[in-house]
Amino acid sequence: MAPNAMRQALNERSAALTTSYVIIITSRGVTMPSVSNTTIAGQLNIARLAISNTLADAELQALVVVYGYTVDKMQAGKRLYDLAVAAVNAQAAAAGTQRQATAQARVAERAARASYQALAQVARALFVRNQAHRAALGLVGSAPQGTAAFLAAATMLFDNARDLAEIKAVLAGYGYDDARLEGERATIAAFDRANQTQVAAIGAAQQATRDRQAALDVLNEWLAQYLKIARIALRDKPQLIEKLGVLKRSSRTPAQRQAPQKAAATRAARKAA
Repeated sequence: MAPNAMRQALNERSAALTTSYVIIITSRGVTMPSVSNTTIAGQLNIARLAISNTLADAELQALVVVYGYTVDKMQAGKRLYDLAVAAVNAQAAAAGTQRQATAQARVAERAARASYQALAQVARALFVRNQAHRAALGLVGSAPQGTAAFLAAATMLFDNARDLAEIKAVLAGYGYDDARLEGERATIAAFDRANQTQVAAIGAAQQATRDRQAALDVLNEWLAQYLKIARIALRDKPQLIEKLGVLKRSSRTPAQRQAPQKAAATRAARKAA
């Protein structure tokens, strides 16, 4: 996959990772789980509250242990949380490395293309009537655009400018001696290395993103199951359910209560008009 396509795939994948479980307690009970646009930090916070508050509250523990959620089982959930946090941190580090590698590759590419263009233009001018020399230098047809094509063409240009005696002798008279050829050839090699580093960093970031999502999926699945059971265990203790970090709505909000009247007034106004 080309670097640009890989970057686009990574960005699309990262944008898709903002879904999570949101738990809401209504007057009729708990809706478990629903999907919402909650950030990854929000997912971790929901899990942290539910697990840590359970482990810290003796009364809550005593109620959920009856339904199988022993301290060991809660510690297992905490380990899943810790793994998810580690995966999130690893992905952030990998993404940072990828951004740095991309920035360095862009700088290296600009230097390499500038070196290539300068020598190519001089060689085209010097060998305008010598098609064989231009062909030996790879200066036939349009200039290469893609990264792979550019690296191949630039390597051929500088290597043959250095290794073909007749061409080398002519170029030396126009500023391209051995030292300059080697120095500008080095910018091509530097871009090649930077491009390889960038491709590797993109792949590592993509894998870290997959690992992050896998860890979050496992954690969220465990959390959803736990909160379903906790709802049953704590059905007579609503204040303890709130300790798990879920939202409680005992009644409709004022705006919700007024909504039917507003809708009726709007319909009446439309009919009158």
